[in-house]
Amino acid sequence: MTQLAHHRIPRPKRSQVLAILITAVLSVLLYYLLPSSIDELQRRMACIFVVAAVFWAFEVLPLFATSLMVIGLMILTLATDGGLARVLPAMTPIPDGVSIAHTKFLTSFGSDIIILFMGGFLLSAALTKHHIDRAIAAKVLQPFSRSPLMLMYGVLLISAFFSMWMSNTATAAMMIAIIRPILAQLPQESGRFRRGLILAVPFGTNIGGIGTPIGTPPNAVAFAAINAAGGSISFLQWMMIGMPLALFMLVLVGLLLYATHKPEQGMRLPVFESPKQISWYGKLTLLILLTAMLLWLSGEFHGIQAGAVALLAAAALAALGVLDRNDVNTIQWSVLILMWGGLALGTGIELSGLAQLVAGVDVAGLPGGEIVLAGLVVLLSVGLSTFMSNTATANLLVPLVLALALSQSDRAHLAVVCAVGCSFAMALPVSTPPNAIAFASGELRASTMLRLGGAISLFSIPVLMVCYRFVLPLVLD
Repeated sequence: MTQLAHHRIPRPKRSQVLAILITAVLSVLLYYLLPSSIDELQRRMACIFVVAAVFWAFEVLPLFATSLMVIGLMILTLATDGGLARVLPAMTPIPDGVSIAHTKFLTSFGSDIIILFMGGFLLSAALTKHHIDRAIAAKVLQPFSRSPLMLMYGVLLISAFFSMWMSNTATAAMMIAIIRPILAQLPQESGRFRRGLILAVPFGTNIGGIGTPIGTPPNAVAFAAINAAGGSISFLQWMMIGMPLALFMLVLVGLLLYATHKPEQGMRLPVFESPKQISWYGKLTLLILLTAMLLWLSGEFHGIQAGAVALLAAAALAALGVLDRNDVNTIQWSVLILMWGGLALGTGIELSGLAQLVAGVDVAGLPGGEIVLAGLVVLLSVGLSTFMSNTATANLLVPLVLALALSQSDRAHLAVVCAVGCSFAMALPVSTPPNAIAFASGELRASTMLRLGGAISLFSIPVLMVCYRFVLPLVLD
């Protein structure tokens, strides 16, 4: 009894209960108000999509819990083999020829991209455990200490580089810890420059994450969905798109940060401590990481899939004792479950036939055609990610984009800009975990982040449109 008293399950908030009831009512109304031409499975899937959208947008439940619930609902209501699709009451009967196995919704968790991201998390855990990240960052930052502008760019670029290969959250936490001693050496009157250095961390990690498929979960969602839908995009192709875009935005963001957070005249720059020596396990981790990076970049030549490379890297880390069981337990399994929910949602949209309805939309007949559609996708991805999880935004938008009546390459282009747009939501502390970590330092005001982050988000929209129109066709077609 004593132990139970210390672990009481918190009662749900009144707002949560109200949101659940309203969502249930909306989904039931949608079920009965949809046109009679929509068949039973499409009708059920539309209701599940509404539940997922509301729950992810307003975080009615933890994001990963919503993913598990959505997968469970799809198995119960759509699966004819292993579910209750034929048992539940229906407005129109499900044809006898329709067969959907419940395993279709489970296999997404073993997909190439989930394994790729898991391997990335384990590599990130090894880098952090053996202090390789801090040793490299401290060593690389030293050459940037010659001027305030170079120091600003140093923090920005190093944050971006690590976020290409590590979790954005872990990168932001590491970089804030690294620059704290630097901030402590700055004079009290240099508060403006201090705030600029702190902002360089979340802005750098958010932008740098677009550089690789494992840089941020929205990238992984789009990367997996494009390949699953019959398209083709490789690890190297994604970097050929993401890297130039990231570098261009980093140069502009660095200038913006320095212009708005110039140091006072005569400010003394901090002295950097010598980085600690990397241990033997650290050197082994570096070797495994560099080998994995080389295999990822040369996938078109040897044919080994990115997920298989990540699995081999994870196996090497575990077998050689670089990581132990406790390290494996600490990786972000909730993010993997959230991604699983998004991939399974796409599967449900396809198997239920809802994708066919979306594909019936005459995009070419819209005013402005595909360019206007691309603009709408970019606006939605940036706008929704400002207020909700960027992974959840990608989970909702990418499957819809890939269901449109477009060519394979056009759908891939839209999915890429949709995913990248999710990483440019920087206006609020809640927009991304790196923003929240920087805001938690106590050095920033929300209004400061809103002005600069909002300006970056707005400027990213025309940049992404140029990328969609001119860059993507060169790389993917």
